[in-house]
Amino acid sequence: MKNKFLNQPLISIIMPVKDGEKYLGAAIESILAQTWSNWELIVVNDGSTDKTGEILAQYARKDKRIKVITNRKNLGVAASLNKALKAACGQYIARMDADDISLPERLEKQVKFLEKNPAIVAVGCQVEVIDEEDNLVGKKEFPTDPKSCYHYLMLTVPIQHPSLMARSAAIKKYGYDERLWTAEDWDLYFKLLQEGQLSNLKETLYLYRQVFGSNGFHKIRKAFGLVLKTRIKGILKYGYRPNFWGILATLVQAILIFGLPQKASFTLFNAWRVKPYAAFAKARKFLLQPA
Repeated sequence: MKNKFLNQPLISIIMPVKDGEKYLGAAIESILAQTWSNWELIVVNDGSTDKTGEILAQYARKDKRIKVITNRKNLGVAASLNKALKAACGQYIARMDADDISLPERLEKQVKFLEKNPAIVAVGCQVEVIDEEDNLVGKKEFPTDPKSCYHYLMLTVPIQHPSLMARSAAIKKYGYDERLWTAEDWDLYFKLLQEGQLSNLKETLYLYRQVFGSNGFHKIRKAFGLVLKTRIKGILKYGYRPNFWGILATLVQAILIFGLPQKASFTLFNAWRVKPYAAFAKARKFLLQPA
């Protein structure tokens, strides 16, 4: 194992978790099953009150590559990620959420892509969506061409954030804006574009868990407000240049999100963003539930 490590750049996987006992074990097991062996997993326990701490302690005892940082109180995703970044030693930084699954070849394929493409600062992949019972319910498709990824920022995120792998020097240079309770990924992408291009692998290498009825629809207007601010900041501060269609897409999104009831706008956006397998029926059922 050690000899194999000598030929592999170190990857630091950063994972925030808050009360994640239900899915945390499966998320960590998916990292343990990676075909790329030279990694460290830095998990920030963000003030959990369930058995998250116990689960993390058990895994850390079994595998020295797993490191745990504990926040005594909940600090939020961005602050937790910044703590993990400071502790990370890897040449590359990979994101991971505590309720998702990385497929076995994810790390290997992403790091090899970055090694071969020095102009790319961060890479994601195609993503399948799973529900609370691990059923495949849909797929999210992302552009692979850097130019398309650039313009995608005015439509939606060009990379599913927890599927991201970035060059350590670039992501550490900027970090995450702790003032953002959401949209910290949008803000990061505008910053990373100062260092290089964004891309995605064509393969599906990540399973993203979506739970209907989460805070997503309750706060969709506030969330989009933050996204709108990050887009404006990207243009004014970071020199981002949207095309006509990007500006038009933002205007249409604003009209729909602020003009429709929140539950309707959330479900409409989700049905558009996720190519359903059996998911659309579930989204429709959620939409028809009493408010």
